[in-house]
Formats: sequence, C-alpha cells, structure tokens
Amino acid sequence: RSFFYVYFHILCNLMKKSKYKKIYKILKSLFNSNPPLSFQAKMSLSSSVLACQFDNWIFCGFYVSCDKRDLEIGPYQGLILPCTNIKYGAGVCGTTALKKQTIIVNDVLDYADYISCDSNTKSEIVVPIFNKNKLMAVLDVDSKKRNDFDKIDKENLEKIATLFFKKNRK
Repeated sequence: RSFFYVYFHILCNLMKKSKYKKIYKILKSLFNSNPPLSFQAKMSLSSSVLACQFDNWIFCGFYVSCDKRDLEIGPYQGLILPCTNIKYGAGVCGTTALKKQTIIVNDVLDYADYISCDSNTKSEIVVPIFNKNKLMAVLDVDSKKRNDFDKIDKENLEKIATLFFKKNRK
C-alpha cells in the first residue's frame, strides 16, 4: 500500500478518535444534571448527539430490554421506521442482547440472521448497555458504508455505554 493510503488511514482514525472524545465530554456533561436525567432522556440525547457526528450513519438508536426475551424500540435518529420489537437471539440486536457483548457486522449481506429495516444499511455495530450486570438496552448503529465500524468505534461506544448509569458527579 502507498504511503498516502497509510497516512490517510492514520489521519481518519485520529479524526474519529477526536470526535468520540468530544462526544464523550458532551454526553458526560449533559448526563451530570440536577435533577438527574432519566434513562429515556439519556438515550434520546445520545442518539441525537451521536447521529449528527458521523456522515455515514443512517440509523442510531436504542432497543430497550423488556422482559429478558424481547427488545422494544427506544429513542432513535434515522429516516426509516425501524423494527418495533426484536426477540433475544434474533438479528444483530437480539444476538447482542443474548450474548451481552458488542457485535460488529462489516457487511450485513454476510450475516446469516440479519434483520433488514433499511436496504441502504451496509454495516452495523450493536453495543449492550448495562446497569450493574443487568442488560438495559442495546445501542444500534447502521452505516451506509461497508466495513465502517472498527475497534475505535467499539471501544468508544462501549465507553459511552458506561455513562448511562454512573452516579452524578460535579
């Protein structure tokens, strides 16, 4: 690979890390409110702040755990009507809920149990959100670009996921 390709790749990763650092600071500040924000409010603010930072993202939202068997649509940003309910173990969101771990799908056409809500989605990352050890929701992000998510996204979205149930501190 050429020097310019490597340089461009490094530059893009630095820009992505910088965006996530800014997002983390914004959300941490917003969540540290008095009176404390509800989980619903935090999800709403997070989907809005995250969605407007990445041009390739076409859906950014939450599916909330209902009864340890089902996920229900929560706050989101996107141009489509998403699935309203997803069973644990179904699709990327349901599998994340069942396994309680982040899943990155580089090409949704290669994912055997993929649930398609938007034909423009090419890749996806889903991150679990816990309160102590209890799964509360999953953060679902879809991109119009294949291979759009990587270790940087995983680490930073998992870090953001820890903010939802931290105690308020000034």
